[in-house]
Amino acid sequence: MTHAGHRPDPPERMRPSTPAANATVFLGMITPAGRVAYVTPQLPAEVALAAAGTDRPVESQYRLAGPCVTSSCGFWTGEHCGLGERLATSYQEAVGPAETELPRCAIRRTCRWFAEQGAAACAACSHVVTDSR
Repeated sequence: MTHAGHRPDPPERMRPSTPAANATVFLGMITPAGRVAYVTPQLPAEVALAAAGTDRPVESQYRLAGPCVTSSCGFWTGEHCGLGERLATSYQEAVGPAETELPRCAIRRTCRWFAEQGAAACAACSHVVTDSR
């Protein structure tokens, strides 16, 4: 319940690309073309971790998401996610304006990159593979 003059806390921001050790959400599968095929509705990270083969890192097979750790992350600028900004900017420079139809993503409502960079981050996101080798 919200009291007069009190705003509810914003939703916990999610990091749409995280190592398996920090993952809470199975975001998608990495296709042979190196793009993310998103999984909806949201599934727990354990689903991907249980299905992953042992011949290569789970992060090169699946995209995992987890809580944004802000200042504990090397990409945190002190105000926003520098990685999300860099990805959105480079994608726009290479491809042009973001696609109008965004992929079906289970975490968009709470995604750090989308909250800060908008549609450009979504367009770039499907090209990100988190391989922790």
